[in-house]
Amino acid sequence: MKEGQKLGKYEIHSILGEGGMGIVYKAYDPHLARVVAIKTIRVSLLEGKSGQDLRERFRREARAEGRLLHPNIITVYEYQEDEQGTPFFVMEYVEGKDLKQYLSRGILFNLEKSLHIIEQVLAALDHSHREGIVHRDIKPANIILLENDTVKIADFGIARMEESEFTQTGIVMGTPQYISPEQRLGSRVDARADVYSTGAVMYELLTGEKASPGLTETTLWHKVTDGELTGLDNGDAKTRRMCKLVVFKALAKDADDRFASAQEFLHAIEQARPTPPEPPRRRHLGLWLGMILGVVVLGASWYFSMPGGEAELSSTGEPSTAVEVESSARIAPLSAGESSKLQSQLKVANIHMLVDRLIAPQGSNAFHSFQLALNIDPANAEAQKGMASIKNKLVERVEKSIKHGNMQLAQSQLSQALQKFPDAPELLALRGKVQ
Repeated sequence: MKEGQKLGKYEIHSILGEGGMGIVYKAYDPHLARVVAIKTIRVSLLEGKSGQDLRERFRREARAEGRLLHPNIITVYEYQEDEQGTPFFVMEYVEGKDLKQYLSRGILFNLEKSLHIIEQVLAALDHSHREGIVHRDIKPANIILLENDTVKIADFGIARMEESEFTQTGIVMGTPQYISPEQRLGSRVDARADVYSTGAVMYELLTGEKASPGLTETTLWHKVTDGELTGLDNGDAKTRRMCKLVVFKALAKDADDRFASAQEFLHAIEQARPTPPEPPRRRHLGLWLGMILGVVVLGASWYFSMPGGEAELSSTGEPSTAVEVESSARIAPLSAGESSKLQSQLKVANIHMLVDRLIAPQGSNAFHSFQLALNIDPANAEAQKGMASIKNKLVERVEKSIKHGNMQLAQSQLSQALQKFPDAPELLALRGKVQ
């Protein structure tokens, strides 16, 4: 179609994009006085059985995007067919460039902007997944970046809706360089396939290289190794390390080893972000409050230690747990430097927890970071809770290996766990099951 022609009530202004499948036009809606984008299919492709499949895929894209109302997903206004029966759908018009246009020209973003882009993609995917829709083709070409740095996801053409059977097991659809291993095998997929694809995009944003440059369409899967992730050179060393852990988990070959959801992936990125320095006034206020609290605790300890003073008793006549905990807690307030180090260790520990680095590798795991936090503040509740969570996860790992009959792995896991928690009854009880 040419400028000035009409498609239904819409006045065609220009061509926004053109490919082998169809054309996207910039048009004008005179009824609502707004600029829109219209996506069409080439008439020559609509013949025969393949044409019917393509028509259904096109209708499914319109239906999928029409269900999704989110600031980071392009809005579909309506689906129609012209007088000749050629389908088209009308959608929100946005001015921006897709990420492929930037990356293909060697343009890289800094760490902050890269994370900002991925966070918006994950927010959109979290919404679509909650609506029962898996995109299945997340890639730079389908992520549009606007002038104000807002991201818009497009092209839900091969999306799988929970109630739909159009995309069946055994049919491989998607872009080989970005689709998950299970999708490449033609297996049924869930939200974790989008997690994998987003991880591949995140890696490319941070490095300018695809996660697996030599990947071909016939390759069943690939495993990204630590060596392949050394290109993460944005930001400070600690943030690079955290981002590497996040990307590595998102790109796990086994879907069970990835983030379970886009929301969990998003939370991990938020944890990996550098912590902004606390405003001096607020930090000093916290220090003064800490000193006052320390004086109060010291006074209480002195009172209860006096000959006439008595500790608060529980209903059983024994000193209450709360009093016992307070008496053993750190009395002196943390200095500003100690507080900063404590928060840093807790943040690193939580990232390790998110990517399941519980007790390995040596010196770079959740146990080690929580231990460093407890060295600073032995009574820190978050670190104590983290240690308990690590122990519980280790127990679950051993029990899972036993359940699957992998006794050699279970023995190894139990041995490593007991090195960290030698007196844990839950772990000791598993000894007899792995003999």
